[in-house]
Amino acid sequence: MIIKEDKELVLVIMEDNENLIENLTTIKEKLSHIPFMSVISALGMLKQTKMGYWNGSEYEQHFIEEPAELLGISGLITPKTDPFFHFHITVGKKDGNVAGGHLLEAHVCNTLELVLIKSNIEVKRVKMGNLKYLRLKED
Repeated sequence: MIIKEDKELVLVIMEDNENLIENLTTIKEKLSHIPFMSVISALGMLKQTKMGYWNGSEYEQHFIEEPAELLGISGLITPKTDPFFHFHITVGKKDGNVAGGHLLEAHVCNTLELVLIKSNIEVKRVKMGNLKYLRLKED
């Protein structure tokens, strides 16, 4: 994985067979000085992808073994919170069908190009029921 940071953006280039969740952990550790990052673009392919649908009490999981085009990621990386990321993904399968949901697990197939925008907004996670909601950190 390659990570390049400038004043406003972070470019991340991932390679074949890399574990996406492990790479997100590395991004969190290397960029822990940035309180809040949002995905502005994400393209590539994924395989061995596990996604979830929140039914109100737990994630109903679905799995796509074969390679699928990553059509998009909507999400946040907040290095100082637990959990530190919240991603929803959309993938296109070989047959043209599309699937999506909360990212739980995935491996890169070929490449993944991720662009993040940086922010100094301080946030925290607050447990309410079975979820941890994102909230602004009080001064």
